[in-house]
Amino acid sequence: MGPDPDIYSVKLALERLDAAGALLRDSVDVDLLRHARRALLPLPLIDRPQTLSADVFPAFRRRPATALAGKRIAIVASGGAGAAVALIGAARAFEEAGLQPELISGCSGGGMFGSLWAAGLSAQEMADFVLSWQPERYLDPQWLRLPRFVATALRGFTGAMKGEAVQRLFNERFGGLTAGELPIPLATIVYNTDHGVAEYFGTHTTPEVSIGRLVRITIALPVFIEAVEVRGHLYVDGGLIELLPTQPAIEHGPFDHVFGLNFMLPEGLTPSDITGWHRKPMGIVLASRELQQAYHVEFARRARRELGDALTIIDAADPRLCRGAWLYDLFIDRSRWPELIAEGYARTTRALAPMRARTPARTRTPAHTGAPARRRTPARGRANGAHPDAAGTAR
Repeated sequence: MGPDPDIYSVKLALERLDAAGALLRDSVDVDLLRHARRALLPLPLIDRPQTLSADVFPAFRRRPATALAGKRIAIVASGGAGAAVALIGAARAFEEAGLQPELISGCSGGGMFGSLWAAGLSAQEMADFVLSWQPERYLDPQWLRLPRFVATALRGFTGAMKGEAVQRLFNERFGGLTAGELPIPLATIVYNTDHGVAEYFGTHTTPEVSIGRLVRITIALPVFIEAVEVRGHLYVDGGLIELLPTQPAIEHGPFDHVFGLNFMLPEGLTPSDITGWHRKPMGIVLASRELQQAYHVEFARRARRELGDALTIIDAADPRLCRGAWLYDLFIDRSRWPELIAEGYARTTRALAPMRARTPARTRTPAHTGAPARRRTPARGRANGAHPDAAGTAR
């Protein structure tokens, strides 16, 4: 830390300690190492494409959330890397509830999968798309350039992967669709590494940026995926600053209700009680992890206080899945994605149960005003107001 450490140096040292502990825990996990090798160094004739079934949902069942009938709602999706694929299951639960968001805000994995929702895809269409990916389609390590980076003292290095593969994958699916053309307005928190400030990219702020480039930026975790240049500055994932970006839902409201889809923060925004950690072997490692996530939890709890009853947090995935190297494992290994989608659907369906009351519940009158969000337009080829899975299913 140097002879005169400041509070940031101390925090950095504790984060490094937590990372070292995670490395020790995970380095002996053969499956994790095998997944990383298969995704980043596929062997011809040995590593065959992994086929995943997109049949992840039960028959479509209408469960109208009558308490929110006619209300304006917004979705805020947290970070969570591959665990955030549970958002697709959450989207299915919202479809069955008859709820369409008029704004989606997200970061990291929540921003990536949330962009599919904002583009007008149904939950089944989202599942079909993401479960068809192969690692080489969205991961692009720069193995040949790494020796040059080392030889030049890391000059020009901002990440081990370029991120172009993800951008290309989305552009192939959506063409030149820009943020300003999305059926549901989208906001993603990003971090300007040149100026050291958090900003928001999306429908209201960067309408000219393609959905593919937005996704590339929102998953640009420093060192892992390289920074992306926009308007002359380099940007990375804003989840480094805030994991539950509620500000767009406040600024672009008023919304009658805001749903926070949580994949990574402690369930219920309640950290673990680690009383006595200093008396445990390697207890400092445990404490360092709590410190590492402390400001993310505090930001989310402040947002909950500001929005009051108008905010519902839905723990759409088990946040323990995002600890240590497993955060990266869930992104590079897709084998658990169908399970996570199904779990996101089940958890969100349960969370929406109170909204299915016959008498509309009172909601807190939003205190903030702003430009109204654009309403979602039906996806191409879809009957207005009809769900693609609704025909012939049980009700």
